[in-house]
Amino acid sequence: MIYHNFMFVQNTIFCKEKKHLKLELKKKYEGGRFSKKDKFSVTSKLDNQGLDNTKPSKSSILLDSKDEERDKMFDTILQELSAIQQNAPRRVAILGTRHFSYLHQQIVELLTYANVLVGNHVFTSGGTGSGTNAAVIRGALRAEKPDLLTVVLPQSIKRQPPDVRDLLEKVQNVIEMKENDDLPLDIASRLCNSDILSRCEHLISFAFHDSIVVLEAAREAKSLSKLVTLLYLD
Repeated sequence: MIYHNFMFVQNTIFCKEKKHLKLELKKKYEGGRFSKKDKFSVTSKLDNQGLDNTKPSKSSILLDSKDEERDKMFDTILQELSAIQQNAPRRVAILGTRHFSYLHQQIVELLTYANVLVGNHVFTSGGTGSGTNAAVIRGALRAEKPDLLTVVLPQSIKRQPPDVRDLLEKVQNVIEMKENDDLPLDIASRLCNSDILSRCEHLISFAFHDSIVVLEAAREAKSLSKLVTLLYLD
């Protein structure tokens, strides 16, 4: 079993189970209890105590397999949170799929909030209100450092969904690629992602295995010798 020690300067939380840590993070974020002075430190260690030696059933093996995949992604998130304070300030792009779960949206918002809080400049793009990029914008705005968020749109702002346009009204730095208005969205998105990658040092991507455009951006970032963190949602 993996344990995590997640510490804040003013409030230390010790959680021995990931589900407890996830709940604490959610409570902290949704309750607005993070302050601009909060710092993050995450450590992980293995502990073999308390393991059940009974033989698992087939159904429990299937459940454990799914849990392991979720745990792997959550471990990566924790590692990112741990690295944020150590490597700041830097330029970070956070991009991802246009649709994913509410829990994943909360995780992306928290990760973005933490990045901006310590002084990292975050870059993202447009999309849908339930997508990765909108979650990035919400998380960055909550940190109340408008100069540390830049949104690069694949086309003009009028091409964005209404809920995203409303969100963008709160963003100080918005770059529109109006020259791409006559292009199909997937091609415009590829050009936009390339522009974003030219501005950043580190790419964090949230994708499904069939998220073609997002995965192409991750491969492009690797070819440019950027630091890449790729998290699969399936």
